[in-house]
Amino acid sequence: MKIRTLLLACSLILSTFSLRADDDTPLEKQMQIMARSMKQLSQQITDSTKQQESIMLLETLKKAASDSKGLDPRKTASIPQADREKFLTAYKAQIDKLSEAFNQIEEALKAGKYDQAKVQLATVGSIKKEGHSKFKQD
Repeated sequence: MKIRTLLLACSLILSTFSLRADDDTPLEKQMQIMARSMKQLSQQITDSTKQQESIMLLETLKKAASDSKGLDPRKTASIPQADREKFLTAYKAQIDKLSEAFNQIEEALKAGKYDQAKVQLATVGSIKKEGHSKFKQD
């Protein structure tokens, strides 16, 4: 009886997490890809033995950023129709800024300038913070 109760509780918890994950928009899923890749990249960016792996992570980041550019933030629906085009143009410019930062990090890694890549990686955090403050729904 205790085992059945435990199994039922576990299945309810898992189904709750599954439903919550389904609430994520395509843009939020791309942002999650970037968050995971950034976390891993930040842990290994100065490790020359992981240069190729770091470059592959940057390719993943650049693809997720590119895919994100074609998606509208959830906040778009709350923006007055007259201001939406301006809002989306600014959002796409912010994604371009992020993509450029990824390109600069990749160039530094390919040149073996790991300390420079680490400094440039820190700029991604400020770009993220700026973008989220403007475009992420509260």
